Amino acid sequence: MSLASIRKKEKVTDQVFAQIVDAIKRGEFKPGDRLPGARELADEMEVGISTVREALKMLESLGAVESRQGEGTFICNTLREGAANAFEIQLALLPLTAEYLLEFRIIYETAYTRLAMQHATAEDLVNLEAAVISLEEKVKNSPGAFIQAEDELLFHHKVLYCTHNPYIIKTGEVALDLFFDVMHDRLEPLVINEAAIDHRNIYEAIRSKDNEKLDIVLSKCFSWWGSRFKI
Repeated sequence: MSLASIRKKEKVTDQVFAQIVDAIKRGEFKPGDRLPGARELADEMEVGISTVREALKMLESLGAVESRQGEGTFICNTLREGAANAFEIQLALLPLTAEYLLEFRIIYETAYTRLAMQHATAEDLVNLEAAVISLEEKVKNSPGAFIQAEDELLFHHKVLYCTHNPYIIKTGEVALDLFFDVMHDRLEPLVINEAAIDHRNIYEAIRSKDNEKLDIVLSKCFSWWGSRFKI
């Protein structure tokens, strides 16, 4: 373990937090590993044990570690449900203009949808089509209704999962959730049957690996997103 002593001029808790995060990134602490005890970490970094405990609480709030009674503190294997997402918070603090969010979504969604086309398995396609069919059933029941954010998110999350790339999936989930949370009141509603047609066309393009068809439907979607912003 290579943790450095702490520089007193900077906030000590933040430095301890950063040291542990860096050790995780370097692979010194891997998912499932038990961290050294708070006393051992405090001695290694030459800080008080209360400072280490505070840093560990910060990590636990982010879902990076979990404390087990009588066992110690362990690196999490997955992000705990309900944990604060530091990346999402950081994005939320950036300037939230319609133009920035739209440009980001256009660039990012184009890239991950193309990757989904390459990597989608037969099981992925079944799951993706199930989301399409679910929306088409809602169209039959309420053809003139407006699509709900959860229906759009469900489909686009399914596309993300087709990439089988954990970095792209996690970044995409945060970006999509932020987009719909922030833009909910800034978008003109989209009629559900129009969304269902787009989702079906995206699915068919992915299934058939038809790049030309995908370009056409995404271009249409991007144009609609821009026109739906309330000015």
